[in-house]
Amino acid sequence: MTSDQYDVAIVGGGLAGLALAYELSKRRRRKIVIIERKHVGAGGTSRNIGRVRTSQFSEPLARYAKRAFAKHAQLSTELSSNTLFWTPGYALVFYDEDEVETIDGIRKMLHAMGQKTEYYTGRKVVERLPILDGGAQPVATLIRPDACIHHDSLQNAYKRRVLAYGVEIVENTEVEAVESQNGAVQGVVTQDRSYRSPIVVNAAGGWSGDVSRLAGIQVPNTPVRREAIVTESCQPYMDTMITFYRPIEGWFHQTLRGETVIGVTDPNEPLGMNTSASPLHLRRAAEQILSKAPKLSALRVVRQWAGVYDMTPDRKPMLGFASQLKGFVQFNGDNGRGIALIPYTAELLAEWIDTDRRPEALTEFDANRYVGKEDTPVVLGDYYAAYRRSS
Repeated sequence: MTSDQYDVAIVGGGLAGLALAYELSKRRRRKIVIIERKHVGAGGTSRNIGRVRTSQFSEPLARYAKRAFAKHAQLSTELSSNTLFWTPGYALVFYDEDEVETIDGIRKMLHAMGQKTEYYTGRKVVERLPILDGGAQPVATLIRPDACIHHDSLQNAYKRRVLAYGVEIVENTEVEAVESQNGAVQGVVTQDRSYRSPIVVNAAGGWSGDVSRLAGIQVPNTPVRREAIVTESCQPYMDTMITFYRPIEGWFHQTLRGETVIGVTDPNEPLGMNTSASPLHLRRAAEQILSKAPKLSALRVVRQWAGVYDMTPDRKPMLGFASQLKGFVQFNGDNGRGIALIPYTAELLAEWIDTDRRPEALTEFDANRYVGKEDTPVVLGDYYAAYRRSS
């Protein structure tokens, strides 16, 4: 077995791994390796809908997302590559009266942070979002000028930059062990090679729990399947991205290419790794979306996919050095916000690794907050309930 020495070994070749390698290389020259079990972006990076939203349901996440949005807005210039960042706007649409209290709290929180919103009730919702005409009558909507990017464009922009910096990317290779000695990480081992490094980063997304266990660290991270369908392209018919939470969570928007991306969750989705697309989702999505936007009935579905959210019990990321093993860094637990938060998080984690000082913005997302509580379950169900439990 061959053995090579590196400054940083990153497990996971998706957006998190690429962005962190870029930010570390930008700060100073390092020997970095990214190890990916399949091909770059094969996990969550290529299985998402690319929304960059600041409309979060807790103040810490909303403040963090605001900074992350600013990072995205200038990434095309920084990376010298178009990430297809654009701002169609993002509408949270509410259908039940019992959601009104939640809406009001979110609106007040965002306004206190200087985040302007549009707020409409009754028939004015449909006037503002005409794609909903003819469907179930919304109670209200809260709209922010949020953004969307294309995951492939963002991923490839980072990949080009890290390769230019001399970062080594090893694909189709699975990490089989995390080596340690005297309480400190020593590197990782694959089937035929040892990658020696004093810093190992777990950027494995939905597989992050498995990688943590290889290091002897128990975490509550749990993968949960989420599915999406894509329709044929057509002329622009809507500009604002839409999300709703009743009776179950769903979303849809039109892309720059004219396709419509649609997803609706299964309230009975079992926890665990599953990246298989299902015909049941196609039926569920059609029923729910057409009940709200019947004008979409003429569109034909051309493809569908499934990926996973890397979920934590409190819906907050797991970020930073693990207390159980010196040099082992968690960069995971994005709970479906990876594409939105990762570029900014990578910048902060690179600063932490470089200076050995944790940026204040990462305090809320301490990777060690579940030490001694590793069995805390991820509970699905009502979307709002998870935020009430974590507040």
